[in-house]
Amino acid sequence: MSKKYSIKNVSDAVNRLYNHIYTNHWNGASVTGPDPGIRFNSRIGRFVKSYSNFFPWADNLTYLQGQGYWIMANWLIADLMDDVKFRDIALACSNYIVEIQRQEGYWEYPNIEWKGRVATVEGCFATLGLLESYRKSGDKIYLNAAKKWFRFLNYEIGFLKDGEYLAANYFAKPGPAVPNISAMVLNAIGKLMHLTGDNQYTKKCDAMVAWLNHVQLETGELPYIVEKTQGIKGDRRHFLCYQYNAFEFLDLLEYYRFTKDKAILPVLEKLGHYLSTGITETGSANFSCHHVVPEVTYYTTVLATALSQAEEIGLEKYTYLAERAYNRVLHLQKYDGNFQFYSQKNYIFISDRRSYPRYLSMILFHLLLEYKKLVMKQTQDALVIQQ
Repeated sequence: MSKKYSIKNVSDAVNRLYNHIYTNHWNGASVTGPDPGIRFNSRIGRFVKSYSNFFPWADNLTYLQGQGYWIMANWLIADLMDDVKFRDIALACSNYIVEIQRQEGYWEYPNIEWKGRVATVEGCFATLGLLESYRKSGDKIYLNAAKKWFRFLNYEIGFLKDGEYLAANYFAKPGPAVPNISAMVLNAIGKLMHLTGDNQYTKKCDAMVAWLNHVQLETGELPYIVEKTQGIKGDRRHFLCYQYNAFEFLDLLEYYRFTKDKAILPVLEKLGHYLSTGITETGSANFSCHHVVPEVTYYTTVLATALSQAEEIGLEKYTYLAERAYNRVLHLQKYDGNFQFYSQKNYIFISDRRSYPRYLSMILFHLLLEYKKLVMKQTQDALVIQQ
């Protein structure tokens, strides 16, 4: 089906996608289902499963990244519709996250291939979901769980130090510095400080912001991996460039909203320019710096959202690109709410058409951000007309 970008069509897309996730992946406590995963499954296994979907694959996983987006999406809908159903779902999922948190403050990684690892990304998104539930409900059980994660982040995961700079570790062990992880950590820390009013949480933020300013490339791109010595490791300077940088843009924009730290604005402005080069004529997001395909639906959605939200910091000139990308996303949605593919044109002609709740929850949240923006603009326009 083909739908053009409009407030009505974005609203329709949100409703159908929400119903698809709720019907197929919500179990009353979490959104659970298959995931493209890592290593062999990401490269080969997921395609085998996609082309043999008649087989009952027992590969359901519960990613906290998916739970965080699902919780924040439900709170957004609860605000927009004033419906307690969505509030109850957000709280049920938050309770699940609290329940499975380890006493030390971390959460175990769901994929068996990384068994025993503690991933910063999972903790950050669990924390973002919990903090949103604390903000909306006032229940300190969620705040306390977020504080436990912050302590674990500080004392167990830790930070790479390079002179005056700091970068958050990817796992609870030393490794190369990944700007994407520091952007997530800044978002989570900024929100924790904003909700508690306690500046102790942001003590390391200045050094992380300075590091991001330091490692950003002339093009505006933030590299994927930066070694502790500031040398770039092999071909990891560029990796899935536009989708990673779009997520980084949104994380850092949230950090700015929470803290009003103007030191991050140069990074955001250059990032906005870089992201504006990542939309194709059809509206899809480039797969990487050097390749247009494969096409991945959630890449296009997050890039559209970043370019749309960039208006807030004076980058309105990119909104037409955002609309082009949203048109592509709307065009790809099926009647059942899912999308025609998770990815297509892998290995020239192969597609992955499975329903992945982690990434569908991301798409839902990003579409909701756009819908909220359109609703606010419509309300403002109506007030201007009345005056």
